[in-house]
Amino acid sequence: MTVDALLDSNVLIAIVAQAHQHHALSVSLLNRFRSARFAGAAHSFAEAYNTLTKDGPRAPFMEPAQSAWAAISRLRPLVAVLGLTPAQTFDAIGSYAQRGGIGPRLYDRLIGEVAVTHGIATIITWNIGHMRGLFPRLTITTPAEFSFA
Repeated sequence: MTVDALLDSNVLIAIVAQAHQHHALSVSLLNRFRSARFAGAAHSFAEAYNTLTKDGPRAPFMEPAQSAWAAISRLRPLVAVLGLTPAQTFDAIGSYAQRGGIGPRLYDRLIGEVAVTHGIATIITWNIGHMRGLFPRLTITTPAEFSFA
């Protein structure tokens, strides 16, 4: 299957969370490019679920489990789920560590590795700086700036 762009976790979250500051622009991506084929890293769906259901003073959405799952499930027909093998995941973590990578940018690294592994040249994200720093050879763009060839 040919994929035109990989959606970062923050785009998946923005699509389903109406309270997200980038909700309208993220939804408009899907509406503007109905013929495009989008994918998301398998672990990005887990990250989206975690973010949507997180509870506490710094939790922006606090969705009930069933609501969060229903929202994410509605993406499934529109966004292919792609992943790495366990060995590819392990090797990507090792490569990240060998380059001195620390902390949660590891998840960005894994998302980018999914793009590289599946031959996807474009990542759509609201966090341009992190992705460009990790994957300078890929096209990194926001939902608002994405253009479909």
